[in-house]
Amino acid sequence: MKSRDAIPAFLAAGLVISGSLSAVAQVRGSGPSIAAKQMPSYCHDMAVDMFALKPNKVKVKKVVEGGGVFTVAGTADQGANGNKDFHCTFDAEKKFVEMVVEATGGE
Repeated sequence: MKSRDAIPAFLAAGLVISGSLSAVAQVRGSGPSIAAKQMPSYCHDMAVDMFALKPNKVKVKKVVEGGGVFTVAGTADQGANGNKDFHCTFDAEKKFVEMVVEATGGE
């Protein structure tokens, strides 16, 4: 199996790209702080790269703040393979924490 062929298998399994999560469930990110208004764009660009799709095939919603974290939800249109829901999480310092691809039943 080529490494490119492995990507859909990881996505189907519910791949998580993450920063770090402490034992007390305090979310901690890594890298630079991202302005809240830029979080949807940041998440969109990450999903375009992860799913290897054209930018118009990935849609993201507005950032939602709650519980000391920021979340951006989105959907990737994979054509014949259907849609994949995902979300990006940023910590209270607005640093990227993780992108979670939602696992769907029956896959």
